[in-house]
Amino acid sequence: MSRVRLNRFFTAMLFAVAIFAAGCAADDKPPAPVPDAAPQPKLLSNLNDVAATPVNPFAIHQVPQRGEGMLLDHGPTSAGPRTYQDEPGLSREIGNESNPGTVRLLNGKAAKFGTFAGVILDRIYARLIEAERTEEISRTRLPSEIKAVVITAVLDKKGKLTELILEQHSGKVQIDQMMLDVCKKSIWYENPPVEALSANGTYQLTIRLKLENYASLDETHWSFITDLGIGIS
Repeated sequence: MSRVRLNRFFTAMLFAVAIFAAGCAADDKPPAPVPDAAPQPKLLSNLNDVAATPVNPFAIHQVPQRGEGMLLDHGPTSAGPRTYQDEPGLSREIGNESNPGTVRLLNGKAAKFGTFAGVILDRIYARLIEAERTEEISRTRLPSEIKAVVITAVLDKKGKLTELILEQHSGKVQIDQMMLDVCKKSIWYENPPVEALSANGTYQLTIRLKLENYASLDETHWSFITDLGIGIS
């Protein structure tokens, strides 16, 4: 075979090999990427997608902290509306079968500023129920003619308690003192509504408590019927 024909033969072979290699390369697709096993971020468009942690605002012996408007309960609640109504004097039943209670907004101004009044009222009630279970108070047998304790609470423009005035005695010194102590610990409010100020530039609240003996398992320690109200002057 001549040199020219030999060169043409090798050139044809190299060309064929190149075509074959190119075809194989086209068929040889790269492997698919391995899925990442790590959790991927999720965009939440609905707050319901987030699992809520159960919170029990009625936990036994829980002490109300600053900023809370908490009702402390100790068992199944009695039937009745769970929110205040617009008209003053209408009550909200709380407590349970062994410790029945009622809270109420006493006047139109308290109803108008229901959040302000309600937060303070709920906080007083939570402290009051704890106080009623102390040894001194639970041993108290109340006279049938006992009156309501009436206290005026004065707050400054910042919502800080500055004065407590005992307007009406109940007839039992222990009950009067208990209520004054409860009010000292419970009455304050951050950023109170300016429109609720009285004419003298303070917040004037009327707190009314009426207690009655309710039941006793040992004829020594008593639970009570608690009727608690708040008004704004």
